[in-house]
Amino acid sequence: MVTPNLNADGFTGNILIEPNRPISWRENLNFIRVFTLLSTLVSALFLYKGLYLVLPFSGLEVISLSIALYLVYKRYSVCQIIYFTRDSVIIESGTDHASERIEYQRFWSRFYIDHKGHQNIPILQIRSRQHATEIGDFLSYADKLLLIQLIKDLTLHFQRSNTQLKQ
Repeated sequence: MVTPNLNADGFTGNILIEPNRPISWRENLNFIRVFTLLSTLVSALFLYKGLYLVLPFSGLEVISLSIALYLVYKRYSVCQIIYFTRDSVIIESGTDHASERIEYQRFWSRFYIDHKGHQNIPILQIRSRQHATEIGDFLSYADKLLLIQLIKDLTLHFQRSNTQLKQ
């Protein structure tokens, strides 16, 4: 999901980039509760029949499902924020807070698009000298195209404003 928050000048502001989450954590917990209830009922039925070995495997099944849902949710909790100022492009990324912050000088950095990405999703990078950072590697095809178009518009407005200042 791409959420732009641009200023009136057309080349400063920020863009929030998040993956599309299929389900919230609260809904995951509700699913785990229902699954645990059903698993407990089935294991109680087998326990009543005298099959005691089913009970630990039922608990192991609930634990492994909970861990898998947690790991998938954590994977889809990452986000990036790209700040465009007059002098720099700042990329912050993390899950709950900005754990990584990379700053590029706006005049010396360039955006590159490689159309040979995984499943034909373009790869968007910002590069400056020997440093390169991939932007929005978790986005879907449509969201990545929207992000690319937004960045193209921002850089075009930035270039126009700099040529007007020089004249």
